Amino acid sequence: MLKRLRNAHPVLFCILVEVLFLGSLFVSDLVFTFALLFARADFSALDGYLYSGLQELVGTLVVVLVLQKTGRLGLLRRRGSGFFNGLLVGMYPLVMIGYSLAGSLMFERPDDRALLPPVRILTFLLSMMMVGVAEEFVFRGVVAQTLLEHYGTSRSGIWKACLVSGVLFGAAHLTNLLGSAPFGVLMQCLFAASLGSLFAAIYFRTGNIWVTVFLHGMMDISSMIIGGMYGTVTMAESVSSYDSSMLISVAVYLIPMLFLLRRKKLPEVQLYWNAYAKK
Repeated sequence: MLKRLRNAHPVLFCILVEVLFLGSLFVSDLVFTFALLFARADFSALDGYLYSGLQELVGTLVVVLVLQKTGRLGLLRRRGSGFFNGLLVGMYPLVMIGYSLAGSLMFERPDDRALLPPVRILTFLLSMMMVGVAEEFVFRGVVAQTLLEHYGTSRSGIWKACLVSGVLFGAAHLTNLLGSAPFGVLMQCLFAASLGSLFAAIYFRTGNIWVTVFLHGMMDISSMIIGGMYGTVTMAESVSSYDSSMLISVAVYLIPMLFLLRRKKLPEVQLYWNAYAKK
């Protein structure tokens, strides 16, 4: 059924998979919460990043099942341009990650807080990378991939696939309205939409999902590194603090797409994806 829906109504299929993924996170949250209540666990001592990482693991398993049912599980094994060559294609976000990490670690470390225990820092790092795995599998491996196959590998088709998948990625962050300030969530959605479009372009140029998994995970780590190491701020609090300056990110991430998807580089996309795309 999923394969038929994917072929007949690809955009509807993408929305359905997004809802299924987000629903799996919600259901796993309920299951874990009730299990902890039943075990009379101390919620104040709960490692939130470990909890979040387990939710993302459940979401990842759901997406892998979707890939298997639609005959696209092999995409996870595709080498494409290779991982390290792919990082050269994704050099722009990689530089941004390095800049963010350096700035945070040099100028934002609190003087009145000690580092969290190494185990807590490790769970933070693993949780952020797990977010990268889960969200890249669903939004690039399923959504962007499906849209590219539907729109084709012409210049307009590639751009449509990037932008529509980016919008769907941004919309997924509306779920943060459950715990963060509405304006901050709106800014996050716009930021995520532009970033998702850029990640789709990198995925199409490299043919390797693990490149964007790594970039996505590292970007999440760099944005939350102080909170993850010192316990100063939660993800919900961080989102609530977003203001209109986040609008700059729309240009910051969409302009590099013009470079990545310039006309002379389109044959690289077609090399990796013509066999899948609609003729």
